[in-house]
Amino acid sequence: KTILIGLCGFVLFLIVVFGIYSTVLIAKCPDIEDVDVSPTGYMSKVYDKDGNEIETLAASGANREHASLDNIPKDLQHAFIAIEDERFYKHNGVDIKGVIRAAFTSLISFGKESQGASTITQQLLKNNYFTQWMSENNFIERFNRKIQEQYLAVKLEDYMDKDEILENYLNTINLGSNTLGVQAASNKYFNKSVSDLNLAESAVIAAITQNPSKYNPITNPENNKTRQLEVLKRLLRQDYITEDEYEKALSDNVYDRISTINNGGSGNTATSYFVDALTDQLADDLMEEKGYSESEAYQKIYSGGLKIYSTQDSHIQKICDEEANNQENYPTKPKVSFAYRLTINKKDGSTKNYSDQTMLSYYQKSNPNYTIDFDTEAQAAAAIEKYKSEIMEPGDSIPEGGETVSYTLQPQVAFTVMDHNNGTVVALVGGRGSKDGSKTLNRATDITRQPGSTFKIVTAYAPALDAANLTLATVQDDAPMSYA
Repeated sequence: KTILIGLCGFVLFLIVVFGIYSTVLIAKCPDIEDVDVSPTGYMSKVYDKDGNEIETLAASGANREHASLDNIPKDLQHAFIAIEDERFYKHNGVDIKGVIRAAFTSLISFGKESQGASTITQQLLKNNYFTQWMSENNFIERFNRKIQEQYLAVKLEDYMDKDEILENYLNTINLGSNTLGVQAASNKYFNKSVSDLNLAESAVIAAITQNPSKYNPITNPENNKTRQLEVLKRLLRQDYITEDEYEKALSDNVYDRISTINNGGSGNTATSYFVDALTDQLADDLMEEKGYSESEAYQKIYSGGLKIYSTQDSHIQKICDEEANNQENYPTKPKVSFAYRLTINKKDGSTKNYSDQTMLSYYQKSNPNYTIDFDTEAQAAAAIEKYKSEIMEPGDSIPEGGETVSYTLQPQVAFTVMDHNNGTVVALVGGRGSKDGSKTLNRATDITRQPGSTFKIVTAYAPALDAANLTLATVQDDAPMSYA
């Protein structure tokens, strides 16, 4: 009896301590009116002169496109609710049953098993308000955040209706492959608007959110299929779909479509030379007109959800790109040059840096005619390896990230097509060959050259046309002339 009384007293003491501790944490919470749970960071879109979308711009954490709840299919809404928070429409922000279930599971397994008890409301707060949760280092930090998260979840449910919470959540969540929100995920995996998703496709996307890497339908389709089946079972069990709809979704070979849509692409998201020049000009305009700093201007461009209307004529741009990369337009076979950087940690503790220019100088000492232009990338790579073997000694090492190489097709080309009626740029080519990154060297805008023969138009042809009463259509006989 004495032991029981002591145990009860100890439990009561813990409850009081927990209550006081929680009260202190809650007192530090802001007013709910000051808590913004709307997602931040949206992709910007670039359009050509006819209003056709030509590229998207998205910084890390901004590959998101807003979708209103009215445009999100009910099947997709229900799929997330069924798998993530089945009592979403019943609880007040905290699912007490879920908390008890998770605690009981952890208790009987001695902490070896755990179940999530966070509601959609709590997840929204975690992602958009408690944004530093991934850097929590210990149990105390996680515990403190959980107490405040649950308190604010209850307050948020009083402040916003369920539809607002759900819409913000569906536009926030990480859905793998650098996609945020259901619209970006729908574009990535199915190449369609989220409003056009069917039941099976909706279940695929809802299956991702628990672990975006593990359940990525491109890289781990088997894992996603297992989770998708669980989503469909819960939809059926919770009466969101009928047996016929369930069977139809099971027979939908959705993963073949995902594979087809995402197969064959290199994954290269480099922007074009035209868009590189466009964003540089836009940044200058934002700094001049809006008073932005350079970093603020580029942040606005890449995560501000802008619609950028350009002067590009896509038809002319396509012709320019094709002609620039047509080998028949060049008098010689293509060569490959490279830019090379190498850092070596020497065995004596010193550090030495090397480059393509030091490599060129090294070999020209014995062969003045040596060049770093090769017939293929493989030959260039072999030459680099040979150079490394000759300059490195036993005990030397290359630090992580200490070696970079980029190959360039030679000869290169650049040109700009302008509409002489208004001065707008309708097409721009900054080089030929593959473009492996955004904001790489743009030979049409970044390199200044002497005007050379371009001035012949002003100094020779224009006066001739004017003085001799000729036109651009006048035929000239390209033959020897003699004057008496």
